[in-house]
Amino acid sequence: MKHRVFAFLLAVCLLLCAAPGAWAVSYTPEQQYEILLQLDALIREEGLESFDEDDPLGRALVRALEEDPALYEKLMAEMLSGYDPYTRYMPAGSYSAAFDPETSYVGVGVTIQAHPQGALVVDVNLTGPAAAAGIRMNDVLIEAGGVSLAGLAAGDVSDLLRGEAGTSVTVKVLREGRELSFTLTRAPLVQRNYSGGHIAQGTYYMKWSRIADDGSYWLFRMGLLEMEQLGDTCLILDLRNNPGGSLDLAFSITSDLIPEAGPFFQTAYRDPLGRERLTTRYIIAEGDGADIPHIFILTNENTASAAEIITAGLRDTGRATVIGQTTYGKARAQQHILLEDDSAVVLTTMQLLSLERGDYNEVGLAPDVEVSNTLYPGADALRVPDTTALAPGSCSDNGELLNRALAALGLLEALPEKPYQVGQETLAACRELEAAYLSEQPRDAGVSRETLRLVNHLLDLRGQGMYVRDAQLAKALELAADALKDQ
Repeated sequence: MKHRVFAFLLAVCLLLCAAPGAWAVSYTPEQQYEILLQLDALIREEGLESFDEDDPLGRALVRALEEDPALYEKLMAEMLSGYDPYTRYMPAGSYSAAFDPETSYVGVGVTIQAHPQGALVVDVNLTGPAAAAGIRMNDVLIEAGGVSLAGLAAGDVSDLLRGEAGTSVTVKVLREGRELSFTLTRAPLVQRNYSGGHIAQGTYYMKWSRIADDGSYWLFRMGLLEMEQLGDTCLILDLRNNPGGSLDLAFSITSDLIPEAGPFFQTAYRDPLGRERLTTRYIIAEGDGADIPHIFILTNENTASAAEIITAGLRDTGRATVIGQTTYGKARAQQHILLEDDSAVVLTTMQLLSLERGDYNEVGLAPDVEVSNTLYPGADALRVPDTTALAPGSCSDNGELLNRALAALGLLEALPEKPYQVGQETLAACRELEAAYLSEQPRDAGVSRETLRLVNHLLDLRGQGMYVRDAQLAKALELAADALKDQ
């Protein structure tokens, strides 16, 4: 009897083995796979003890998985490789830590992104163990718990940093060419996705650190109501270092800032009927959004995905001016197929398209007003003790250090007449900082430990080469002030 599978084998042999000794042939993996498929079909069709619903290849695979448990994850990873950088398999127990919208967790309090030598610290939770120990933005984590972080994905590094409250992990970082070691005790932390508040005359500030709803959307809506009550007509929307998140939430946020009904973004996806065609869908604003005359969006090279949707949608409809740097350029969206063991398949299924600029994948969205934070040479040794809060009107060495720090940050034009006193000028500068970065109400009458820690954190940025008086935010405030003059 002559079968198709043997005809395939003969053809392979004729191609590969025309010389003497040709039967000593080895098949490529692609040829082996084709042989397995054809043999599977042959067994189903003609095997005496087989039947139409038989699955010989699947049965063999189950046995192989039983003998080699690691084969499952290898197959999952291989199946998803070779498409785009975002399509991937996330091993068991890793999904929630990376994508859970809940922001309470136990860890050390750093936000990281991939780096060739390990993980770059892009933000530090001001109330966390890392900030207390002295870890700064722009430090590069190279080791955690004795494990080298070189070549690891950011999610794998996060797994090493997180653990039970009260346990410790020793990390090594690179800072300006020096290697430093810190022992951090993990603690419960809250990482806010949204913060906001009145920041200057007629101007409101909102910061989204991630587009995820842990109650943040409600706070955002309350912020819009507060803006209306205060009569603020300028909004600074800070999307810097925002990696993205929920597309639906991004669409809702954008629609809430557009008062007219109409399209503001578009997506493209495979047509399940045509298979080769892309179907485009317009995202439509409902027409009942807040009518804010002046919106200024802050972006940088780490503004990505859902944060770019908001940026494109508000600018393309003429609602916003973008200030800062070109965004990351992640114009692809993924489906997350979550399995019961907290593993997941992340599969790219959609293009994200700006109405005006089309596909910006790997290109990014350039700002309307390009502003980079000015490099500042050298480190600044100025520090404010942050173990004790400062009362209003109190006089001390700590008060003088605080006033000097606020002057260095540009929040005080000059030292007060009594530089050692926590006076009204000092308190006003601290309230400005809290509104921009902390945005919790009500505030202590004096200067809390959290605010003092924030001051030191901003001083650290200056020591790391970033001009601490945020040039991008300063530009937005300048444009907002100009807009208010013209009203």
